Amino acid sequence: MDAQFFFTQGIEKFQNRDYLGAIQDYTTAIKLTSGITPGVVTEQIPGGTMRTNVFNISEGFGEIYFNRGLAYMDIGQYGEAYDDFSKIIEYAPKDAEVYFKRAVVNYCLENDDEMEDDLKKAYALDPKYTKEFFERQFQG
Repeated sequence: MDAQFFFTQGIEKFQNRDYLGAIQDYTTAIKLTSGITPGVVTEQIPGGTMRTNVFNISEGFGEIYFNRGLAYMDIGQYGEAYDDFSKIIEYAPKDAEVYFKRAVVNYCLENDDEMEDDLKKAYALDPKYTKEFFERQFQG
């Protein structure tokens, strides 16, 4: 079984509200992808041209952390959710939704200054992430 298997299984468990099971599967998927490191690969293609591939964390890899962060949020483990969202930001600093989710976590952790910073970054990257949109997250 590979990382994709555990990721998919984690999604199914999350949808069935088995958050602890989902976290376990996402963690296994992360462990199976832990050898992935950022880098740049340049190769010579016949005909004299160069091809450069920027190898960063894949979208799927980032999605594992994102989904696990959501599961942590749903069970109130905000410190762990914060860590997962921060990990994504290290590799994908232009993802507005991740900043927004981390702002929600910071609100729950009562980190008001960090919450404001994350909201500003989310809004700068995508104007739909307004303060009003944020406040609606907490209305029942």
